[in-house]
Amino acid sequence: MTYTKAQIEAGVKFIQNANVNFDYDKDDMRIHFCIDANNNRIWTDGTSIWNKNVVKGVKVDTISLIATHSKEMYAEEDWDSLKEEDLYWSGGLAGTISYDGSGKDGTWYDGADDENNVLINKIKAQDSDGMIYTDDGFIANTKKYMEEHCDFDSKLLGEFLDFDYSEQGMQDDGAVNLDVDMDGDFWIKCNDELVKFAHGIEKVA
Repeated sequence: MTYTKAQIEAGVKFIQNANVNFDYDKDDMRIHFCIDANNNRIWTDGTSIWNKNVVKGVKVDTISLIATHSKEMYAEEDWDSLKEEDLYWSGGLAGTISYDGSGKDGTWYDGADDENNVLINKIKAQDSDGMIYTDDGFIANTKKYMEEHCDFDSKLLGEFLDFDYSEQGMQDDGAVNLDVDMDGDFWIKCNDELVKFAHGIEKVA
């Protein structure tokens, strides 16, 4: 796929941000963005079906976005026979937003229940703020945080990098699970251009 100069420049700017760590494991064909949120508060908007309209700032530690190429599922000698529909980047169940659920300083409180909090469970809402899962504002504000603090261009959403709550509804104490959509080839290209630029080989093109 061909990418425009503007798209590559936007991707490079994001990777270069001090709060963003980009890692590409060529052996495992795995891309990992680890974004440091520095315990800043990312707000819910009370739309979750698993809490009682709780609007709170959530102290977020890291946003972890991971995708693995489908080739990893096949033996290398079979790669040449793969069809186009067999080639894709998958980030299902591979992302997390890690947060402080202690409730200190008026932030999100996960509660004291240690037995019923791994997956969606209404019991959790009885002694805590409930589940962040399905809160539209939390995901939207996480993306907004990336724009404001990580040089992420919202024009890259959808086609190149996106995420939402896992369809399985997984949430552990201190971690909301995500499904990640990613064009890994685009981010590898951006990183390659950044490496070239850093070594003075050529400008980002």
